[in-house]
Amino acid sequence: MSAWLDQTEEEQTMQIRRAVKQTKMPEVSYVNQIMERVENMDRRSRKSIHRKGGWVKKTAISVSAAAVLGGVVLGIGFVSPAMADALKNVPLIGSVFQYNFDPTLKQASISGLTTEPNLSVTRDGLTLNIKEVMYDGTRLAFMIERQGMDDDTVLSPYLPEGATNVSGETQKKVPVEQQKKGYLFMPEVTIQGKSGFFGSFTDAVGKTEDGKFIRNMAMYEITSGLSDKQLPNEFNMTVKMNVSGFKEPFVFQVPVKNLAKGNVVLHPNQTQSSGKFSYTVKTIEITPVTTRLVLDSQGNVPSTPEQSGEFSATKMYYDIVDQDGKPLDQKMIGYFHQNPKTEYHEDETYSPFAKKPTSITIKPYTMTVNKDWSVMEDANGKPVKTYHKDLEMTIPVQ
Repeated sequence: MSAWLDQTEEEQTMQIRRAVKQTKMPEVSYVNQIMERVENMDRRSRKSIHRKGGWVKKTAISVSAAAVLGGVVLGIGFVSPAMADALKNVPLIGSVFQYNFDPTLKQASISGLTTEPNLSVTRDGLTLNIKEVMYDGTRLAFMIERQGMDDDTVLSPYLPEGATNVSGETQKKVPVEQQKKGYLFMPEVTIQGKSGFFGSFTDAVGKTEDGKFIRNMAMYEITSGLSDKQLPNEFNMTVKMNVSGFKEPFVFQVPVKNLAKGNVVLHPNQTQSSGKFSYTVKTIEITPVTTRLVLDSQGNVPSTPEQSGEFSATKMYYDIVDQDGKPLDQKMIGYFHQNPKTEYHEDETYSPFAKKPTSITIKPYTMTVNKDWSVMEDANGKPVKTYHKDLEMTIPVQ
């Protein structure tokens, strides 16, 4: 640490350069990008020295440069603005999922169930990189890194081609040549000639170990419709990324591998009914990363005396517990501002089991809503669930 005391910016830059060059990097690394950032920082530093008449303020700082799994860490005490600007744009090396907000993706990365293709396309100063991919047979997610644009906004604020409003009217969009370059639209994914998958796209991907939000990255995830395709354990996926300010998409051919072992797929076709309502469990998939439940329901949902007058019942939802009653977390719960339909096809994902269960129990429940469709909550601000014991179903796991 004492070596960094009382140094000029130029000396600090030289030491970072030496540390990065001498540090062992993975076979596919960002050493060139890192060195480019340091060179840019060095040039800016020299210009700053010239402007200030040769005087550079000496700053006491503590910096250590070391390559570690997950990134090059530069521990910074007090650094100059020029150096901080350069370092914040150094790409994150290694796994990104290990920092993800979703604990199941984090565990998948830690368990070695992800791949890092590091496929890059550069155009007009902007680089997109497919950083990491996770596929467990039922769920597919990948991380996209953007380089060359210093803007915390990643997802495009512009309307995509063919966007319509709730009335079906086409909305006016900003011409490509008038758009600021570098914002990402929803990816277009094609797998074995099939497209139109249901997916989510977000730039809220996680935080690094020092508590900072990961910048210039976005995650796309397909949560349903994959198992029906009966895909092999290895295949290529085409990803087309439309980017604001570019007429042609950035296109990637991404190799995908299912590294999950010991997956369990059940097709119980078991039905449970009460009154006019019934549901049939079609498929249950259990992987180290995901639990998936597919079922069909029909009929009017039952209502309790409390769900009358000013209140009413929602559609039916389903919790899953293991043989010990330990529940799983449902990944996404949809709220609908309408009366329940009489038929539903459900394809829902949940957190994984800690270990393979001997049986699982489906626990149907409704929630109670007011006339404005707001959901009743308990003292802790959580939705009040009304479980229907007579609709519970237990399925053995062979």
